[in-house]
Amino acid sequence: MTNPISFDTCECTDEKCKFRFPILREKQVVDSCPSCGAELKKIGMSYERHTVGKGNLSPRSIETHIFLDNLRSLYNVGSIFRTAEAVGISHVHLCGMTPTPDNPRLAKTAIGAEKIIAWDYHKNGLIAAKKLRDDGFSLWAIEGGAEATPLFETDISQDRQKIVLIIGNELAGVDPEILSLCERVLYIPMEGNKESLNVTVAFGIAAYFLRYPLG
Repeated sequence: MTNPISFDTCECTDEKCKFRFPILREKQVVDSCPSCGAELKKIGMSYERHTVGKGNLSPRSIETHIFLDNLRSLYNVGSIFRTAEAVGISHVHLCGMTPTPDNPRLAKTAIGAEKIIAWDYHKNGLIAAKKLRDDGFSLWAIEGGAEATPLFETDISQDRQKIVLIIGNELAGVDPEILSLCERVLYIPMEGNKESLNVTVAFGIAAYFLRYPLG
């Protein structure tokens, strides 16, 4: 069992500033206000970061992989690793220009998840997608377009035991030839004026919907 992480709350003593922020209790390296430079004081009691339980809802018995098609951002990929580990994704496929955990900067957002969850790298995403399909996986892309259907209207039946969730490039989306291999193309409904979500947010929504029955 890991030791809990404790925090103190600091507040600027300058009445015109009153900047307030948390600091790690064991590593107090800030001795003046980051905003105005005045003296700081501790406010209230130390506290520990809250933990999250597993709850009573069991995930679906579906082997689930995530396939990242030419993502560019180290931080997006690291964040996806963290979410994938949390939701129970069993494998991450990294394709094309997608950075791998061999890059130490990826760990900043993965926070160790890249050492827990299995992953592999493919120079050619289309070849990798065909191999996964031939191995019995159903390919589901999170993407827009005329052929796409709403994610939350998707029937996830228990007869599908192996699903690969495909996330495309931040700007270009999923490779059209990979898209043509997909059994389902799903979009996340949006009410605002923007046409897309950040890929890490889109992945998180889709992964939890896929893994956990809500009704």
